[in-house]
Amino acid sequence: MTRNPAVAGSFYPADINQINALIKSFNVPPSDDKINAFGIISPHAGYVYSGKTALMGYSSIDVKKNIIIMGPNHTGLGLDFSVMNKGSYNFGAFNVPVNSILADEIINQKDSPFQSDDKAQLKEHSIEVQIPLLHYFRSDFSIVPIVISYIRYDDIIKSARAIFNALIKLDLTDDVLIVASSDMTHYESAEEAKIKDLIAINEILRLDPEGLYNKVISNKISMCGFIPASIMLLVAKMAGKTNVKLINYTNSGEASGDYSSVVGYSSIAVY
Repeated sequence: MTRNPAVAGSFYPADINQINALIKSFNVPPSDDKINAFGIISPHAGYVYSGKTALMGYSSIDVKKNIIIMGPNHTGLGLDFSVMNKGSYNFGAFNVPVNSILADEIINQKDSPFQSDDKAQLKEHSIEVQIPLLHYFRSDFSIVPIVISYIRYDDIIKSARAIFNALIKLDLTDDVLIVASSDMTHYESAEEAKIKDLIAINEILRLDPEGLYNKVISNKISMCGFIPASIMLLVAKMAGKTNVKLINYTNSGEASGDYSSVVGYSSIAVY
């Protein structure tokens, strides 16, 4: 499948020159000491709101050639564990191929819950919005796009094992970046959002995927991508990663001026 943009012109500009101009307008200086990140949590709202935070994250790390992007299912379309395992994401000015070898290896692992599915990808923005930002830093990368619905923690363990075992089999643990696409608290005051978001962020900084999963549910934190984030953290632990860095936290009020009802955004690297 050639997957064409679903939110170009709304979440981000449709023209590549306008995309790059907007990215440059954020005035994020390149990092002199880039993190060799295994994973990153990156927001997926419109670039006007969360683009600078996402850019700060990506500018702080080495963007790898092999990238797994996991996002939550906002549309309800497709399967619960959707993997696009062939084709490409087409943006007109550039085209990003799906890493079919890695995607199929993830799907074919023993007890893997992942299945080949294009429907969940068709209108899902959480994967799409990450790609032009990644492309700004590197053009020669391939992706495994994964869209995941709400699942139990037992399924998070199965998902993480499938991804980790696929990376081991293909000898990619040192040359992969796992992007967990997620915004934080939705539509609460900036003060309330920060209180809730810090609960989730503290679990991430502790590299505790089960803690994150449970705290989000018990505190009713509307972090839409906590499932992808929990899976990424668990794969990172399996790979022996022990470091986490909060690169930036903000909310939509910084762009809109309305702090009474915001969405929170964070960039957090795991390495």
